[in-house]
Amino acid sequence: MIRTGTVLDMDMSSLGTTLREGWDWWTGELAAMVPARLQPQGRKLSGPSAAFDAAGDLWLDGAALEPVAEGARRRLMPVVLPPAAAIATRTMLPRLASRDLARMIALESDRLLPFPPGSAIAAARALSAEAEPGAARVPTLVAGMPQARAAALVASARECGIEPLALVWQSPEDEGLTIDLLPALVASGAVPARRDSRPFWWGVVAALFLANIGLMIWRDIAATNEFAAEVEAQAATGSAARALAERLAREAALRKSLIAERDAHDPLSLLALTAVALPEGAWVQRYSSTPESLRITGYKAPGSDIQTALRATGRFASLQTSVSDPTAEGGGGQPFDVSATLAGAPKPKEAVQ
Repeated sequence: MIRTGTVLDMDMSSLGTTLREGWDWWTGELAAMVPARLQPQGRKLSGPSAAFDAAGDLWLDGAALEPVAEGARRRLMPVVLPPAAAIATRTMLPRLASRDLARMIALESDRLLPFPPGSAIAAARALSAEAEPGAARVPTLVAGMPQARAAALVASARECGIEPLALVWQSPEDEGLTIDLLPALVASGAVPARRDSRPFWWGVVAALFLANIGLMIWRDIAATNEFAAEVEAQAATGSAARALAERLAREAALRKSLIAERDAHDPLSLLALTAVALPEGAWVQRYSSTPESLRITGYKAPGSDIQTALRATGRFASLQTSVSDPTAEGGGGQPFDVSATLAGAPKPKEAVQ
C-alpha cells in the first residue's frame, strides 16, 4: 500500500509510473481469477510477423529487412525466433495462473534450465489440455535463452524498423505451441518496455462514455426541473381559471333557474292570462299576485262564474270566493273577490309540515 505522504511527495513522472504499476498489478490479479482452463493457451500466429533465421537476419514476407534511418517509424508486429535460439524442457508444475506461473519461472529458471544464474530469461506455457482432470500439477513447457542474445535480437529488429509486440519461440515438437519471451526480457530490465497507448485510449473512450451518460442524466434532470418550475408558475393562473370557470357555471345555473322561475311566475303573462280568462262584462278593480297566489277583486255580470273561468286556464288551483254576499250588486254589477293558488307553485313555508 502506498502511503499518502509518499504520493504527495512524488513528481508527475514517478506518480504515473506508480499508477501504471498499480494498474498492472490490479489487472493481473483480476486475470488470475480466471480459471486455468479458460486462460489463453499457445496458438498459431495470425497476421503479419517477422522472423529471424539461424544467421540472425530478419525476414518479412520473404524478403530480408535492412536497417532503416534513425527515427523512422517502426511497424508493430510479433517477431519469431529460430527454433535453436531457445532451450526448452517439459516438467510438472503446480496449476497456476499465467502471471503467477511467470513469477515462479523467474525464480526457478536456474534450476529448470542449464544457464548460469542471472544470465537467462525464461517463460513457460501450462499444457492444461494434457493434464488429468482435477490434478494439482500439470505438464508445463519451459523455454529460455540467454538474456544478452534476446536483447540483441530485439535491438536488431528495432534497427530494421520493427517494434516487437512479442518475442515468440515456436516449439518444433508441438506445432502451433508458442511461448512469448518478451515479457520476461522486459521484466529483467535488459530492454525498455514499450509504452502501450491502448489502455489510455480505451480509458478515454470509457471516460467519454461515462461523460455522455452523465450529460444525458443531467439534461433529463434539467428538463424535469424546468417542467416542474413551469407547472408551479402556471399553478396560480390555473387556480384562478378554475375558480372563474366555477363562478361562471354557478352564474349560468342561477340564470337558468331565474329564467325558469320567471317563465313560470311572470306577472305580466299571468295578468294577460287572467284578463283573457275573465268572462265578458267582468272588470278588475284590484289585482294582487305573488309567486304562489293570486287575488282579484272587481265586478262581474250577473250569472257569470269567475272561478270556473280561471280554473279552465289550468294555471290556478284552490280557488276561493271571499265575498260573503255574492248576490249584492253595485253600480257596476255583482262584486267578486277570488283567491287562487298558482298550479305547481311551492306551498308557503308555514304550511309545510
